[in-house]
Amino acid sequence: MKPLSAAEIRERYLRFFEERGHKRMASDSLVPTNDPTLLFTGAGMNQFKDMFLGQGSLPWKRVTTAQKCLRVPDLENVGATPRHHTFFEMLGNFSFGDYFKAECIRWEWEFFTSALEIPGRQLAVTIYTDDDEAYEIWRRDVGVPHERIYRFGEKENFWPAEAPSKGPNGPCGPCSEIYFDRLPDQPPPPNDGLDGLPSDRFTEIGNCVFTQFDRRDDASLAPLPQKNIDVGLGLERITAVLSGARNNFETDLFLPYLRHLEAHTGKRYGADPADDVRMRRIADHARAVTFCIADGALPSNEGRGYVVRKILRRAARDGYDLGFEKPFLHGLVDVVGEVMGGAYPEVREHASQCRSVTRAEEEGFAQVYRQGMQRLRTFLAEHGAEQGDRAGTSAASRGQDPGALPGSGDFAFQLHDTYGFPVDITRAVLLDRGLTLDEAGFEAAMTAQRDRARAASATSDSVFAESTAMTLRQAGVTPTRFVGYDLLQVRTMVRAILGSGTERLREARAGDDVRLVVETTPFYAQGGGQLGDRGVAHWSGGRAVIADTTQLDGYWIHAARIESGRLAPGDSVELTVDEAMRRATERHHTATHLLHAALKHVVGAHVSQAGSEVGPERLRFDYTHGERLTEEQQRRIEDEVNDVILRAISVIPAELRLVDARAAGFVAMFGEKYGENVRTLSIGDYSRELCGGTHVRNSGNIGSFRIVSDSAISAGTRRMEAVTGAVAIEHARRDRAVLVELAQRLKAPLAEVSAKVEALVEEQKRLRKELEKARAADLSTLLAELERVVKPIGAARSAVLTTGPLEGKELQELLARARQKLSPFAGVIFAKADDGVAVAVAVDPAFHDRLKAGDVVKELCGLLGGGGGGRPDQAQGKGKDAGRLGAAQSRAEELLRRLA
Repeated sequence: MKPLSAAEIRERYLRFFEERGHKRMASDSLVPTNDPTLLFTGAGMNQFKDMFLGQGSLPWKRVTTAQKCLRVPDLENVGATPRHHTFFEMLGNFSFGDYFKAECIRWEWEFFTSALEIPGRQLAVTIYTDDDEAYEIWRRDVGVPHERIYRFGEKENFWPAEAPSKGPNGPCGPCSEIYFDRLPDQPPPPNDGLDGLPSDRFTEIGNCVFTQFDRRDDASLAPLPQKNIDVGLGLERITAVLSGARNNFETDLFLPYLRHLEAHTGKRYGADPADDVRMRRIADHARAVTFCIADGALPSNEGRGYVVRKILRRAARDGYDLGFEKPFLHGLVDVVGEVMGGAYPEVREHASQCRSVTRAEEEGFAQVYRQGMQRLRTFLAEHGAEQGDRAGTSAASRGQDPGALPGSGDFAFQLHDTYGFPVDITRAVLLDRGLTLDEAGFEAAMTAQRDRARAASATSDSVFAESTAMTLRQAGVTPTRFVGYDLLQVRTMVRAILGSGTERLREARAGDDVRLVVETTPFYAQGGGQLGDRGVAHWSGGRAVIADTTQLDGYWIHAARIESGRLAPGDSVELTVDEAMRRATERHHTATHLLHAALKHVVGAHVSQAGSEVGPERLRFDYTHGERLTEEQQRRIEDEVNDVILRAISVIPAELRLVDARAAGFVAMFGEKYGENVRTLSIGDYSRELCGGTHVRNSGNIGSFRIVSDSAISAGTRRMEAVTGAVAIEHARRDRAVLVELAQRLKAPLAEVSAKVEALVEEQKRLRKELEKARAADLSTLLAELERVVKPIGAARSAVLTTGPLEGKELQELLARARQKLSPFAGVIFAKADDGVAVAVAVDPAFHDRLKAGDVVKELCGLLGGGGGGRPDQAQGKGKDAGRLGAAQSRAEELLRRLA
């Protein structure tokens, strides 16, 4: 056995199975293609779901891949254990009704022992307890000794786990795992009585799933007519095994990240166990975040974006603990490109965007971090955290750890899960007050969250779930033929009528809301950011209004309301697209392509599309950029797009193979998924992109282009809205109407409105300066009055002063001047106004052992029917009951006498 790089292992595996008749296919995106039930691709088999069901259209029966995967249920273990990761690569070989158990087992053994040269004596295998067929193949055909073949139950060696007894129904089967033995010279563990092989000695490096049964409602396992093979091998684990590394992180897949962190922190990996965990976790998370962003999963507060943000913030937190004071994760994006860019060029192609988004997220987390600390302080104040003994007694009475603050576990989890606030800091703050975290409550909340994450990441319950497309396919309904690029009206046949679920209706009547599936349609289905077409359907004696069109696995779904007549499958209907809506939508869609190009020209090549929505009323274009666009930049973008419109350039669509389109320089839209054949769109030499939407035939058909708004929607991502054609004209009319009204109010011609407004602004500035001067003079007068009433109390110079109305900042300024001029000062100012009395207090730090400004404000404002607070040296508040001002003044004098 000799060391191999991860790249060498990956290539040997793919080539090994290519030589055995497998088609090498590219990895699917981390954002699963055509599977909305999954947040992320978590296994190599995900993209072949239809093939496993016998319903896919791939021409190959044998496939091999190196698949990008992301799993997050065990996030807390990443970096702390040798083998846990968020992002990882799964090498896979698959058979769809072709070869089965014998070939699979022999080939996996041959790959490990011949292609990778791992001695057979260092391998052990597990099988399902009842899978005698697998045992015979391993024992007799391959020659694995009996004592190295372990039988385990359905929890360990069946997919889905425990399916025979607990379900779900559907395709399932036993599995056989291959383990690397780190201590081959020691006797193997006993073959009976184990729940699993000990992880300190054995490392799982491969899993073969034999999908051969169909579980029925009565829990019986019926043989499947098409038996499938699903094999997964963890590249990180195999690389560690062949490198002789102690853990997955000490291989060529991760060492460049650790070296980068050493260079930028001055810390040495291996010197401190806690720092080692942080470094490993940052290395893992940097890979995950970079690949997610490159595949279109941007940080956000929901869905997969929430997961990306959570991973990124955990890494940022570790960076703070390592000593980073400024954003640093974006610097690891280039390391990801260096290590992984050969196999996955998208991380290099989108490196600029990944850096921009990551940096913006890190900067945003600094704000979250401050907010988390503020919320934690509020929580502690509300729970009397300064009284640690009493809180500890209460905790003990509730069965919590002695000294644990009640509710702190749940609260720490909320801070951790919602804001990304580190629980370690929550623990440290509690310890400062002689308290501990309610660890049991925190762990209970974390466990519940892990269960939710596992459910979101699981494939077993959802992979074979019934869907509308499956219902149609099983009923023999053929996929819809789309002719809407060339036609807006066709006569066709209704193939199916669906209700609110997947049920097929025999008939629809007036007033029914249904979904129509037809043989041929001119209606564009929502996709690529373009909204679905609307229109009408006519037939003999009836009419329906189509409100939306979507597409599901080759079937066009027309959401319709029957206005009159009856409609049944097999009826002939005439479908007519709302042409005005379609043409307006096309203008906006083509304009997004022009806008994308203009943004790159004006703002920079780093700009990439992060999403879009185009309809008849406007276009919305999300793009990656960390700063607000200037007015000059927006003007240049508008000018450039309108120039292309005025040049009336032909817009030419074409059908090409994806590989040919890329070679010809067509740009793939960020985050979109493509098949082997794609539709391209050329607007002269100005824009060349892949797009399956509908478009104008000439840029001149767009008419005009106007930017309506540009705003930030998340860190590193902005949203621009714009309008074209008649909508742009109407928008201009509304703007003019506002300008005309403004001119009328200013009593000035339109041409002089700008100058008039500028004059008013300058006048406002002048008046504000005069007001500030007057206030400054008033403050000087008040300070002099304060000096007149000052009297010594002990070592302090103290005073109580009542004035007329003052703003908060004026009170602060007056106290600041008094503290500077009358030091050591302790005083109270009451500012009486129509709506109550403002109270401001200052106490020199020399007297804090006897009096604190915050305490004084609370008591005085309480007397006045209000509230307030602040620091020990300066505090402020307000009371509503001016009638009690005399009592408050007397109490202020009493409190100041404590300084005597």
